[in-house]
Amino acid sequence: MKPRFPCLAALVSLMSLACLAPLPVLAAGGAGGEQPAQAGSRFQMAMTLYAGGITLGKLELDAAFRGGAYHATSTLATGGMVNALWQSEIQATSSGKMGPKGPVPGLYDSYDAHQDKKQEVSLTYENAGTPPRLYANPVYDTTGYDVKPDDQKNTVDPLSAMLVILSGQAAAPGSPCDVTVPVFDGRRRYNVEMAKQRAIDIKMDNGLYAGPGLLCSLKYNQLAGFKPHVLKAKESFPRLHAWVATVHGKDREYVVPFRVWADTPYGVVAAVMSSLKVDGAPIKTP
Repeated sequence: MKPRFPCLAALVSLMSLACLAPLPVLAAGGAGGEQPAQAGSRFQMAMTLYAGGITLGKLELDAAFRGGAYHATSTLATGGMVNALWQSEIQATSSGKMGPKGPVPGLYDSYDAHQDKKQEVSLTYENAGTPPRLYANPVYDTTGYDVKPDDQKNTVDPLSAMLVILSGQAAAPGSPCDVTVPVFDGRRRYNVEMAKQRAIDIKMDNGLYAGPGLLCSLKYNQLAGFKPHVLKAKESFPRLHAWVATVHGKDREYVVPFRVWADTPYGVVAAVMSSLKVDGAPIKTP
């Protein structure tokens, strides 16, 4: 039985977690804008997923930046009561170089275990401006709704998309919420589109953060690779919102979504930050 929360998939994809988590990275290919060597930085977070007040699962992300390169791992797993109806775990890694606009992926691996079905995906980025090389097991059947090679160019994988947002490098100057990230996950082509709504004061109920931030809107813009009935229904997806704040590490800033949510007929669907460390230490509230 599949979950009856259509916006959950949009929420997860908007957070670029549709195909995330840790698998061994074999090698980092691809090419990006070379950056001068810089001190290392590490970003670690966990978010709890809810729907209608029910805990759906947990997302964990661990990203390291060193010497102009990055390596990230993430796990998204269902939990609690939902496992009785729909059990899933998605793991992925991404590695590559830091370019002028943020992460430039070299290799992405993901493993999705859903009930009794399993899916492995690997994207290798060999040359800038060319489509990534895809490996999928089982092979995707995309007859009639494939993504054209030209539409795969100049895209990033879902996990790198999350890091593009976190880095803030691709955002409009002085406005970390205003950014559009082109994503290709091996089967689907979509944009993650963020925009600033207004400045706010954020106060997390769990005490994780209290201070200035932004209220931002998020849109999961499906472009290609989706079945026709999914594309037809995309306008019915509810608008998503996020509390976003900039946090500082020793040598790097991060644009952090502390809460992402949507109001739906089934209640509020949300991802809420439950733990956060930058360079191995909890963040300091402004």
